Amino acid sequence: MDFLAAYDAIPESDAARRVALLRQRMKGDGPALFRELRAARPVFATPVGVFVTRMPDVVEVLSTPDVFTVGVYGPTLEEALHGPFMLARDGADVHWHDRGHAQLMLPAEDFGPVRRLTARLADDALDRAVAEAHGQGRTTFDYIQEYAAPVAARVAVEYLGFTGVDERTLHRLSRRVQWAVFVNPDRDPEVHASGVAAGKELHDLVAAVIERRRAAAPGTGADGGPPKDVLDRMLRTVLPPGAEMDDERINHQLVGYLIGYQQNATQCAATALKELAARPDALAEAERLASGPDPASFDAHVWEALRFHPFVPSTPRLCVRGHVLAAGTPRETRLAAGTVVHACMASAMFDETVVEEPYAFRPDRTPVHNMVLGHGAHDCVGRYPARAIVPEMVHRVLLRPGVRPLPGADGAMDYAGTPYPQHYTVATGGAAPS
Repeated sequence: MDFLAAYDAIPESDAARRVALLRQRMKGDGPALFRELRAARPVFATPVGVFVTRMPDVVEVLSTPDVFTVGVYGPTLEEALHGPFMLARDGADVHWHDRGHAQLMLPAEDFGPVRRLTARLADDALDRAVAEAHGQGRTTFDYIQEYAAPVAARVAVEYLGFTGVDERTLHRLSRRVQWAVFVNPDRDPEVHASGVAAGKELHDLVAAVIERRRAAAPGTGADGGPPKDVLDRMLRTVLPPGAEMDDERINHQLVGYLIGYQQNATQCAATALKELAARPDALAEAERLASGPDPASFDAHVWEALRFHPFVPSTPRLCVRGHVLAAGTPRETRLAAGTVVHACMASAMFDETVVEEPYAFRPDRTPVHNMVLGHGAHDCVGRYPARAIVPEMVHRVLLRPGVRPLPGADGAMDYAGTPYPQHYTVATGGAAPS
């Protein structure tokens, strides 16, 4: 019990050192830390909240929104979005109403068209990246900056409807908001201010897009044909009295979709490839399936790879009234109102008491044991397009012979001082022209 012994040796009065050690271990070797906590202290109380690491307990927290709310980050998110958004609320007034609206706007029927769109944009980005590298005499390119981030942003432009907005601007601004809201535990004022300013810039960009759409087709936001993107669908949908979404609410929704999508899709496309490259047998099987007729089997390899490196390893909740967690078990814990609870999904997916062979690469796992897209009341509202976009971004790469991470560099992902991967070098798959 390496971590717990070191943690307990620090006086309880020295909260800063305890928190520093916790964060150091979580960043340095989160899987080992979670494994130790699951075995010895599955409900782990710290100065920055209670960390819940077993799958049944994580499910309990994420499935009980009337007790465990998003109040930890909700106000900051709405400050950045400059208005209400479902991910920042619990209850019927905004959360469930807007989730219902989002399911109409991001339906399962979009899976096929979005996958085809992603394939087209991904192939184009790969062509550009390889051609530019070879034109400069290089045999490598930056997978994140030259492929994953641009593809994700171009999908946002064409599918979500950020028409006319520069793709680099979308990526940059969404990262600043994500960072301020979800990866700023100490509420650094500069990071917070940057995120709020980025949110305002996104709001104003979308307001201009909506204004142009309305001017082109007064009263409908459309030109009479079928909806050309999600924003067009939002502008044209007539909702029952009392459930209407005015242009300002539509703005909040669309920007919120981007915040929950752009960085996630970019990172997942990178870390899935990294995790496959770290397992040569899994990579070889994924390469075989990439050319085959069964996309579902290929996709399962991507989601299993992401189980080892999820975009959101844990998510905080605010316990708003007294609650007994894991009642009737040896780890039963009374939580007081006001307690911050960290639902550690990255740990839950490796819970040895629930998940069979958790450390084996098993693409045949039940989807119940994969929380990459979240769980419960606030799981990924864009799960249908996400299930098309992320695997297809990896799929297009594995269809290209030789476009792979460099030998021995499967873990060499550069975060460049941010919470998100920024650089990952891959081979172009051919020699540069002499």
